[in-house]
Amino acid sequence: MSVLTKLFVLILTVLSIALSMLTIGTMASQQNWKQSAADYKGEAATAVAQLDAVTANAALEQQRALARLEDNQAEITRLRNEINEYRIQLANASQKIASTTNQLNNEQAQATSLAEHNKMLEGARSREQELVAKLSERNSRLTRENIDLNDRVKELTANMAMAQSRVRALKEQLSGGMGERFGSAATMQIPNANATVQAYTPSASAPIGLSDITAPIRGEVTAVRGDLAEISVGSADGVGHGMRFLLYRRTGGAPKYVGTLRVTAVEANAAAGVIEQSEGDISVGDAARDQASFAMGG
Repeated sequence: MSVLTKLFVLILTVLSIALSMLTIGTMASQQNWKQSAADYKGEAATAVAQLDAVTANAALEQQRALARLEDNQAEITRLRNEINEYRIQLANASQKIASTTNQLNNEQAQATSLAEHNKMLEGARSREQELVAKLSERNSRLTRENIDLNDRVKELTANMAMAQSRVRALKEQLSGGMGERFGSAATMQIPNANATVQAYTPSASAPIGLSDITAPIRGEVTAVRGDLAEISVGSADGVGHGMRFLLYRRTGGAPKYVGTLRVTAVEANAAAGVIEQSEGDISVGDAARDQASFAMGG
């Protein structure tokens, strides 16, 4: 066999092998396509089934979502109603708070007023206590002065009895020897206890009684402002407008005269007036005595 024949046989053999392989490959490829198509159909059916299931599940989930939405809307409506009720309750509570606040302010104002009234009452009580203390002190002073006055009355009563005896003696003298000389209508001047000249008529004379004795009014200076002064006695003690009081200072020896006060204003337990004359400074605590009783020797 020649080389060309061998070469040709070899080529035919190779071509036969290639054709066989191509045929085998084609047939195998056709078998794969069928299997793939079957697989694809199975997968499509599975996908359709899954899609139906998903669709059913989605429809069911949608129904559930709609149900939840309705429930949520009902809950929202209920919550809105509750919010409206809470708003109404809040408005009522605000009104109650405003009313309570007004009431509290009124009570605080009343408490403040009561506190001020209590302070006024405490002040009045303090003033009353001071007044009671002053009245107690004045009562003690008046008691001492009453004792002095009683002693003075006794002394004046004795002096009056002596004066009446002198008057009777003078009457007897006038009706006896001197009456013949001057006549029954004669008027004679005799000195009294104050060394003043006083006319005496025998037919019109009368005995001196206790009603002619003026009780002294004694007090003390409680305030001094310039030429004005205030004393601790008033209308309850017999002080009247225009009365004059001698002001003097008690010392270790004899009392020292410091001035004269003319009363221009009178209250129940106090009086005030103008200092008409003074000898030195007038101070709080200086004694005061009415000039009228002093002039009568009381």
